[in-house]
Amino acid sequence: MSKSVEATQISTHGRNRDDMRRDAKSLLNRLRSIQADAAFVSEISDLFPQFPVIANERCGTWYVHPSKIHKPGVYFKSTDGHTGIWDFNLRRYNPHLITTIIKHGGCIIVDSTRKGKRVPDALSKTIPIWCATINNAVRKCALQNQVDQEGGDAVEATGRSISDKEKNESKGELQRQDESSPSKFAAAAKTTTTTTAALHPKSESGVGSGSTEDESGSKAPVATGVAEAAALLIPALNRENWDTRYHSLPSLISRSEHVQIADKIEGFADKLMRFTDMTSLTTKLLKPIRPIWLTPQSFLLRHDLPDYSQVAFLPVICLSASRVVQDGMEERDGYLYVQGSGDDEEMWSRGLKPELFWENEDYLLEEGISAEECEQRAVEVVREAKRKLMEKSKHRQQQQQERRGKAIAGQEGLIASEFGGYSVEGRVHFTPSMELCSEIKPSSIWIGNNASGRIPDCWNSGFDMVINCGAEIKRHPLCELHGDSEELRHVTVLGGAGQGGAQATLCMLQKHQWSAIETGETLSATTTMAEQLLALPACKEGEKNYFYLHLPIAEGKKGQHQLLEMIPMAIKAVRQMISATSNSKNDTCQEMARPRILVHCQQGMDRSVGITLALLVSCFDEMTGAYCGSGGDEGSTDARTTATKEMIQRRLFQIMSHRLAARPSRATLKMVNTFFMSPTDPPPAKYKS
Repeated sequence: MSKSVEATQISTHGRNRDDMRRDAKSLLNRLRSIQADAAFVSEISDLFPQFPVIANERCGTWYVHPSKIHKPGVYFKSTDGHTGIWDFNLRRYNPHLITTIIKHGGCIIVDSTRKGKRVPDALSKTIPIWCATINNAVRKCALQNQVDQEGGDAVEATGRSISDKEKNESKGELQRQDESSPSKFAAAAKTTTTTTAALHPKSESGVGSGSTEDESGSKAPVATGVAEAAALLIPALNRENWDTRYHSLPSLISRSEHVQIADKIEGFADKLMRFTDMTSLTTKLLKPIRPIWLTPQSFLLRHDLPDYSQVAFLPVICLSASRVVQDGMEERDGYLYVQGSGDDEEMWSRGLKPELFWENEDYLLEEGISAEECEQRAVEVVREAKRKLMEKSKHRQQQQQERRGKAIAGQEGLIASEFGGYSVEGRVHFTPSMELCSEIKPSSIWIGNNASGRIPDCWNSGFDMVINCGAEIKRHPLCELHGDSEELRHVTVLGGAGQGGAQATLCMLQKHQWSAIETGETLSATTTMAEQLLALPACKEGEKNYFYLHLPIAEGKKGQHQLLEMIPMAIKAVRQMISATSNSKNDTCQEMARPRILVHCQQGMDRSVGITLALLVSCFDEMTGAYCGSGGDEGSTDARTTATKEMIQRRLFQIMSHRLAARPSRATLKMVNTFFMSPTDPPPAKYKS
């Protein structure tokens, strides 16, 4: 770049490399490095203000200032681009990114990598695979729709239906036309060649030509010539000339690897089309998507920037934030620069998050500050943020108690429970910057984080059932007591063995009952919570029932087997809710064909996704979203015998398309597949008492 982000070099002569590696983990050095790389990202953002700057979570979030970042972010993993295991992962489809690209005419995606690479695999291979797959799927869908439309016109004209063989022959003819048609645009070749040269100089910013280079620098005939150049100017609405090529970075991707990936793109497109209808994109995506790469080593002329509004593609600028340095470390003026500092934040951040860092940037990186002082200030910042969240949670509890009309001395420990708040056993959990909850259409199931499941707000929001999947989230005291007495019939123990041996419990209440506790009608100065529950008003005939299911599933690997055992409990509880409503003499039977169910865990990313996936497969129609499960406590048997891997994948894709924060782990998905694919009941969960 004409004004590149350079650093003042300091001689490393005589310095011990072990000391430098130790200093590489220093919080001060990491934050200084991030600050320097973020300046480069900001510079590129200013050069292309029309494009939103999107972070590839989680590493990329560190390099974009909150004033410039576009949310929500994206989630592309480098593992999907690793050599030999290239993949288009349906769990990381990122459909919202397509909408953003269409709206703004392109975007900038920020990520970084540690020593040894200029560009992370997520930017150099995973995103190019995504772009080529989307382009191929859109074109395939357009061709298929054209064949279907011509078939419909033929039926209308001749009264004879078109066979599958004739449709395939018609599609083959369209494909043959696609191979030959660019020649008629040869007149535009000269203009296109000039445009391409201006847009893509010999640098990282100039790759993506659809071809590779051999060691001598000569072009390999992957897709070259006048036809290729002319094709760039063909309007995107002409779907026969839509750019479906896989574009790679010749300086990083070998010719052999490029060809191997390109051969897989069509299969990836077929896989995508099996799980979603691309018809809407054939009318909204007016140009194909194409990756462009920029790094701190790229060269751009400020006075002669490319005008991407005049090209026949929508650019996805893959911006690698960190400068490549030897051994991933480089001494600079006052600090040690660490390449890819934002990666693996658990190793160095001391609990600091990108939002907190940028809010306190001047305080944490004050001129002349020592490494020890920086770490102390970071601890203070994190502690203060947690304190504010705790105060917010306590303030909310106080408001709830004020609504009750009285405060009972000595009862605060029981009454003022967390109700699914941010504070859990004295610890504050940060949730991702996504929506609180997301509707998984066409069903009426919602997936949310901890804050979305607070009682009674969740019921006041219109949910018929709330499913709490977090063992670490305190449940309402209403769900703690149960027994055989008539007064305690509102709580049912479903069984299972969650964290610490805790069992799944289902609580059923009517609005006047939980309102009585909220307003303090059942309280006195001497009553305990058990006495309050015993004093609950009786159920009213014809009034709607509300349900709260708690599944004590531990987070991470500890909860794998617990999740497997709790899946049938969740299915059983939903069917009990439908059965109880159907047997009651009220007017809610019709609306319970589409019950509004909120499934939440701490962040709405993993455990809640697994439970929702199981419910969608077993209880809800794929096309209409209506409840279709059979009755009975063991009604899940039918679903387990009819479910297939492809069905489970389709429902997972449905979730990922609507819940942007969803990050189901391999272990979670494996447990769901095991439940539906295994002919036997799941083994009892293991737990430590």
